[in-house]
Amino acid sequence: MNCAFWMARNFRRRGSTRLCLMLAVLSLAWSAEPVHADEIRPFFSRNLHPIVQIFGLPPAEGGFLVAPGATDLRLVAEAANHFCGSVRDHANAFFDGETYRLTLAVRQGLAPRWELGLDVGLVAHDGGVLDAVVDEFHDLSGARDHGRDKVPRDELLYYYHRDGVTYLEMDRSGAGFSDVTLLLAYQLVVATEHRRRALALRGGVKLPTGDAARLHGSGATDVHVRLAGTDAQSLRALNLTLYASAGVLRLGRGDVLPQIQREWVGFATLGLGWKARNWLALKAQVDGHTAFFRDSCRKQINSPSAQLVFGGTFFLPRHWSLDLAASEDLVLGTAPDVSFHLSLGRRF
Repeated sequence: MNCAFWMARNFRRRGSTRLCLMLAVLSLAWSAEPVHADEIRPFFSRNLHPIVQIFGLPPAEGGFLVAPGATDLRLVAEAANHFCGSVRDHANAFFDGETYRLTLAVRQGLAPRWELGLDVGLVAHDGGVLDAVVDEFHDLSGARDHGRDKVPRDELLYYYHRDGVTYLEMDRSGAGFSDVTLLLAYQLVVATEHRRRALALRGGVKLPTGDAARLHGSGATDVHVRLAGTDAQSLRALNLTLYASAGVLRLGRGDVLPQIQREWVGFATLGLGWKARNWLALKAQVDGHTAFFRDSCRKQINSPSAQLVFGGTFFLPRHWSLDLAASEDLVLGTAPDVSFHLSLGRRF
């Protein structure tokens, strides 16, 4: 009896000890200093204009590649509100609605200096729910609403008419898979502990897996190549990181407005990140590109585009990170009025 009592009491003590040790380890894991990558990365953003996001314009990326054997995953959710267009001469272009995009981006480190990537996702167009928010912001800031008050809220209409012919008319909501992109990158300049600068050559092929009729893809294969650099050395004393990229995109002849589609598009990103805390970096960047279409009458169709993206990165425990950002069009009508960006990342 005494022996049985001693064994039970000893088991409870050992069990309590094990439980305390497990709780202590979990507590340390979640309260420890955040573990994060050495670099500040660009926002994984893109122009979500309805007839631009169908092409293979790549989201911004930096000069650091994933280490050999490591894997980087990002789940990116974006929402964009559109309102632009008017009638001029014999052409009419009008875009009123919202675009939502969910992207899973995988980057795998291969042999030294090489990285393989895959982007797959879903895209949806809808009347949305953000019109009231945008209208309220315009009222508070005193900005022009460009005729938003003259049309019903939360409606969907993407429309392009020229010379008596309607080339695009979409007023029904729908969601589906977007075009898939395969990527490959090579590290041209490798960063070291004492020289925190990196330069990469990045390229990719976008395959026509989405439904062009529903603006989930372009209906053609696009190819891009770009140089991407990150400089965390020059302004290191101020905890500032500079990043930039520039490249060209060759468009295959797609199914969306092929009569006026261009063959070559240039694009670039320029950004700055400030590590305000070990767990927080504040960032701002400008994403821009040349026009995707030719139209002598419509600025929204034939003009270069630029948008400002601003927000921050939260560095979380266990190699997790969270990006939160918003963007505004700098060239009116060539990008969404406003976009919201959320990206949850994990490096293995």
